[in-house]
Amino acid sequence: MIRRAAPSDAATLAHLNAHLQGWHAAHYPEAFFPAPDPVALTDYFTDRMSDAACTAFLAGEPATGYALCQLVTRATSIFSPGYRRLMIDHIAVAPEARRKGHGRALLDAARQLARDLEVEEILLDTWEANTDAHAFFRAAGFVPRRMLFRALP
Repeated sequence: MIRRAAPSDAATLAHLNAHLQGWHAAHYPEAFFPAPDPVALTDYFTDRMSDAACTAFLAGEPATGYALCQLVTRATSIFSPGYRRLMIDHIAVAPEARRKGHGRALLDAARQLARDLEVEEILLDTWEANTDAHAFFRAAGFVPRRMLFRALP
């Protein structure tokens, strides 16, 4: 049900990204384009998949969901200790495939990756309007950590 994506899966990742991008553009048109160029989007995922610190997982056969994870490290600074984190940059399941365990399986794969990489924590971010995702993440054991505030000049 879950497999690691390879650079050759970039077009599949780009295709699966369409509804995610569309949702973001509909809710936050000032921050997202509704339909990025498909070739450029495929190139983006090809580039991400060639980064050794990046791992993507595909759910379903054919794939109906994906998670894009990035190992993030930072050295100790004067302000804070260093860290090793796994950032889930994207996680999405096609609307017609939701509530079938794909999202949970993707998070489970990310958690296993985090254990394998010996990271201290897993982070993800979500937009304020995405209340369905908030409920899903909370049910999976994620808790809010910080908030971003926005104002116009």
